[in-house]
Amino acid sequence: MKEKSINGLKNDKMDERDHRPSQRNEGYSPYAHQADFGTYDTNSRQNRQYDSSYAQQSLQYPGRPAGNEHRTGSPSDHRQQRPRRNIPSAHTENLAHKREYIHPKRQEKAAFQRTPPDRSRSRSAVKAPHKGGTPPLETQGAKKKSPVKKIIIAVVSVLTALFLILNIVLLVLVGKVNVVQTGKRDETIQPFMQSDDVKNILIIGSDTRDPEQAGRTDSMIIVSINKKKKEITMTSLMRDMYLPIVGYSKDGTKMYDDEDPDGLYRNKLNAAYVFGGAELLMDTIQYNFGLKIDEYFYIDFNSFMSIIDSLGGITLKVTDEEAEEMNVGIREHNRLLGRNMTDDYLTKGGELLLNGNQALSYARLRNVGNADFQRTQRQRIVLNKIIEKVNDVGPIKKFSFIKSVMENLSTNMSKSDLFFYGYKAPFYLGYTIKELRIPGDSDYEFGTHNGQSTLDIDLPKCRDAMKKAIFS
Repeated sequence: MKEKSINGLKNDKMDERDHRPSQRNEGYSPYAHQADFGTYDTNSRQNRQYDSSYAQQSLQYPGRPAGNEHRTGSPSDHRQQRPRRNIPSAHTENLAHKREYIHPKRQEKAAFQRTPPDRSRSRSAVKAPHKGGTPPLETQGAKKKSPVKKIIIAVVSVLTALFLILNIVLLVLVGKVNVVQTGKRDETIQPFMQSDDVKNILIIGSDTRDPEQAGRTDSMIIVSINKKKKEITMTSLMRDMYLPIVGYSKDGTKMYDDEDPDGLYRNKLNAAYVFGGAELLMDTIQYNFGLKIDEYFYIDFNSFMSIIDSLGGITLKVTDEEAEEMNVGIREHNRLLGRNMTDDYLTKGGELLLNGNQALSYARLRNVGNADFQRTQRQRIVLNKIIEKVNDVGPIKKFSFIKSVMENLSTNMSKSDLFFYGYKAPFYLGYTIKELRIPGDSDYEFGTHNGQSTLDIDLPKCRDAMKKAIFS
């Protein structure tokens, strides 16, 4: 076997780091400084590859000095000057082909698996209790919620659920209301008693027996809600007041009278609803009393009875004379409803729990006491008793009452306004309630017009009484 002295070859990377000119000599072996590692075998496959690689380098670097002219010092100094490559020698080459190649990552994984577990770390798994300061990172997310936070979250969740349920219930109930479009109003009538803190709503109770017909208004009550004073004033308007009827009739023509010097048509107040509906009635009240009214609720006999029955009746003090006269109205209602004529009859007076039929007869009673004056008082008493009963009953009865009211009322309010009043109703029920009757005891005289008994009122005094009760 041909032997040659071992001299080291420099690879590309080492040439790049060296940056010194070099030139290969024919007798020069790049592995000469590694002679102590064995004999350089030129027939070795691996060494032949290195020779080939070096020949290519010599072509790339023709100006490299020949031989060992660029080297100085002993071979040991050479090994210190340049990193040494571990080139397999003759006695190690025979074992190289038997070694299986292992990827570095697999070597790292195998070394990690062979590493024995750290027992000291396992023993420290049980942490000592934290004493103040910033808790360890592994324990910061494992804190238990305090009971106070849990209670707050539970309360907020319950309130949110109740709020959503209330909204759904109100939307359903508002959808049951009979909302009608507001008819033609007389824009020339300007109110002179109004305030942003006061809302006036007209409640119209009709004596009609036929829902399709507009009868005379048996009851006219203005409910004035003063948000600033937290008061509700219920003003009963006597139906026999003789006043100018101002506004538009149902056929769209303006009310007038050629025979009257001022051209105004005059009649009893309760005739306004017959001629022009709720719009003419509101215009007439606004013209005569200066009170701004834009919204109303209309209720008939059947609706009134259903609302009272939804509460389970109301308790009223009834005299024996009133009980006897009430039976006349009860019998009339039974006939209209197709019931037995003696149903709901009263045998005597006292503090009685009255159902819808009986309470309606009480509110319409006018032949006992001071005629229509006392009747308006009884109507206000019934409204007060309804409010008291609503405050006393439980949630189920309240819901039944609200449902009955929504199903039996007609109004010109928008559904959004009704939704708003649904939220405000519980607060309004806590307001102070005041009562007023127009005209007052000293603000009228009995009169006769066109063969009718009327009340000729002192209009300026009536306006002052309303202004004082509602706005002062």
